[in-house]
Amino acid sequence: MNATKRKFNALLNGIGTKSTTDVSSKEANNAADLTSIASADSQTKKRRISDFSSTKKSNGSLLKPRFPPTMRDKNIRSMVGPAGSDDTPKYAPWDRTAFLQRLKTFSNLTDWTPKPAKVNEVEWAKRGWVCQKLERVRCSLCNVEILVKLNRKEVAGKEVPVYVAQNIEEALVEKYRELIVTSHEENCLWRKRGCDDSIFKLPLNHPGTTIHHLRDRYDELCIRKETLPYMMNMRTPPNFDLDLILSYLPPDFFACSSIQQIETTTQPEINKVALLMALFGWQGHTHDKLGEQLGSVSCQACFRVLGLWLFKSKEINEAGEEVTGAAMNKLDVIKEHRDYCPWQNAASQNGQRASVISSTSTLAGWEIILRILKNDHHLRSSGERLGSRGSRQPSVDNASESASAFGIDVDDEEAKSIRDERDKTMLRRLRRVKSLFETKGKKLQRPGTRNEAPAA
Repeated sequence: MNATKRKFNALLNGIGTKSTTDVSSKEANNAADLTSIASADSQTKKRRISDFSSTKKSNGSLLKPRFPPTMRDKNIRSMVGPAGSDDTPKYAPWDRTAFLQRLKTFSNLTDWTPKPAKVNEVEWAKRGWVCQKLERVRCSLCNVEILVKLNRKEVAGKEVPVYVAQNIEEALVEKYRELIVTSHEENCLWRKRGCDDSIFKLPLNHPGTTIHHLRDRYDELCIRKETLPYMMNMRTPPNFDLDLILSYLPPDFFACSSIQQIETTTQPEINKVALLMALFGWQGHTHDKLGEQLGSVSCQACFRVLGLWLFKSKEINEAGEEVTGAAMNKLDVIKEHRDYCPWQNAASQNGQRASVISSTSTLAGWEIILRILKNDHHLRSSGERLGSRGSRQPSVDNASESASAFGIDVDDEEAKSIRDERDKTMLRRLRRVKSLFETKGKKLQRPGTRNEAPAA
């Protein structure tokens, strides 16, 4: 080894001392020498490695037994995915986006027909199942497949389809309810734990973000203003007042974007039908392969798609009266959602077994939207009144966040009691700080001494 190093150093020292005439003739020899040195070093390393391997084989304490990969290792590798991949994890019961992606696979009626609530697509998606077409589901982790044969029964020796969920036998429903969990492989993580019931909950906690998303849905529907139904074609909940909701909106809600302000200086016209549908969770539909569909709207929670031409009157007169009706009687902004959709189902919005009881625990998504707009208007109006009196105007966003942080609303008695208790706690702290400053102004006296008057 030392001879090899000396030879290598001699070659390095010789570089640059030779004349330029014989440099080209020596380059090939130098390259050959360097190659022989590298091969010699590699041979030395191989001998060291072989010697060390033989030592490990001879010494049983240094040799660790190799076990075949367990099912848990396979699950972890499949869950994490290959290095550098951007795919979402196959097991993430806390991920709402991944849950919605699984639920979306059940949205095609040709692949999945409606099932009873106990075994509907939401329950399958919570346990990691995706639809594989023609009533077949597959686990996204262990790849087990099941044929969900619920909507079939024999009549006169022939198998006929069943389209009404109530007509399906209860015993068969309970059997498939067990299979949702037990059909996974023994070591599959989805068998041990599924998604929480609150995974379907709409993210309506932050008022500012909720109002921003409402405006996004409104803009998407305004693009389809030519295909939107007329107001006479819409059906709303009882006692719903759209004009009152308009008064709750922030003053800049319908403000134009910077590009629109350059194109026009007039105030944009309010499309009440678009606003009505946006309040109930509807937005523009974009097909996965065909792109944006100007004649359709969809819900991104239950993935229901509506063709607007079915609900729009075919002909109206100059007075705005209907001459020829639509194919469908009315577009019910609530009932057109699927039964389990959190926009209309309060249990889905708050979890089937919600542990936290708040003022919104019995409200569906659209009702929470209306309450958020009402509370935001109330806080904004209170701030404007305080500002007109010369006081500092409080931030509406901060006030809304404070109210939503407790999961309550400013109009509730529970909210007022919590706010009063918080004010009392702050007052006690201020008094404690004030007492510290008052003691500094007093004279400190030694214990056992008294102030005596001077003798006359």
